[in-house]
Amino acid sequence: MQTAPVAPSRVSAWIYAGVILGAALGMLAGYAPLFNATAGVFVRPLASEFGWGRSQASLSYAASMFGLAVVSPIVGAMMDRFGIRRVIVCSAIVFGLATAAMSLQNGSLILWVTLSVVVGVSGAATSVLGYLAVLPQWFDRRLGLALGIAMCGLGAGTVVLPMTAQYLVTAFGWRMAYIGLGVGSIVLSLVACGLLRERISAGARASRVSALPPGVALRGALRSYRLWAIWFVFVLSSAATLSLGPHLPSLFADRGFDAAMAARSASMVGIGLLVGRLATGLLIDRIHAPFVASVFFVGGAIGVFLLRGTHDYGTLLIATALIGLTIGAEGDLISFLVRSYFGLTSFGALFGMAFSGYALGAVIGPIGLGAWFDRHGSYDVPLLVLPAMLLAAAALVLSLGRYRAAGHAETMPATASA
Repeated sequence: MQTAPVAPSRVSAWIYAGVILGAALGMLAGYAPLFNATAGVFVRPLASEFGWGRSQASLSYAASMFGLAVVSPIVGAMMDRFGIRRVIVCSAIVFGLATAAMSLQNGSLILWVTLSVVVGVSGAATSVLGYLAVLPQWFDRRLGLALGIAMCGLGAGTVVLPMTAQYLVTAFGWRMAYIGLGVGSIVLSLVACGLLRERISAGARASRVSALPPGVALRGALRSYRLWAIWFVFVLSSAATLSLGPHLPSLFADRGFDAAMAARSASMVGIGLLVGRLATGLLIDRIHAPFVASVFFVGGAIGVFLLRGTHDYGTLLIATALIGLTIGAEGDLISFLVRSYFGLTSFGALFGMAFSGYALGAVIGPIGLGAWFDRHGSYDVPLLVLPAMLLAAAALVLSLGRYRAAGHAETMPATASA
């Protein structure tokens, strides 16, 4: 039986605040900052211990993103069917255990890649795919702002966790660092899930269509140019930006900077990401989201170009911050674009499909970048190609046109119109 809507006057601001805080805390301890953002910290010690090249050491990042890309549409459909919180809880526990199990590496690339795929598969719902899926149920006119605030948790995690991982590696070794990160993730994720609430109970999901504003059905969306354009935009943009994640510390180290200064580059990405989340959230409530996206993609292209052209430490940090701004914008935009062009009827499944493009780009990028470096000993050519990819994404996102007439302007129930 469907749960009756709560009267607007009885909906406390604390409910909205709790949902945003839960999403922020969950993303802070979730897949992207805990595993992806720290990947570069583990590259050098693992390569040193097992005699791997950088392309081999960075396979973990790419393999986990491959697992996430494959499973994201399935996870999205599961959230539509079983509820977001249930899926996140199960995912968070397995993800934390899989991260801790990375400490069992013995130099076998098969084990390295297999466990990394498990991390990606289990971590999908602990990423923006899970935590941002609940916000469109509660927010309408201020959805962009809610997304931006919640995504600050991911930005904060991307700042704090690389430094935390570096400290753990230095003090206790890389094996204990993986265990510590995995256990911490489980604890924080369970707290986050305790704060989350859904407007639709599990028992009401059979009558979901009548409980939500009208939207595009899954079958119709699959025939839409816009869905596949959104998918390809994020393939291009994530390949151009997330590919740098596991390579930035090594790139800084190659230019003569010590491990702490190199690790700080990943934290600068997190600072840019944090600002990008907030700025994007504020802007897309007021300005057509494709326009906002194109500006951030151009900014990311400038950042990558600066990364190639300078050896000055301050300028390099500015470049990584610009890249972080673009990554921050990407996270907000996926959810917002799917919601604006397709509504909520099949939101979980469509969000999962769009997010799979984002994850696929992050598979292609790190492998290609690492393989090129191992073959040529330089990042120079890829750092010319990546800005061109971001400029192509900027052009493609502008082709999406106006929001769906009954989608972006649709009227949510009073409880969700914040």
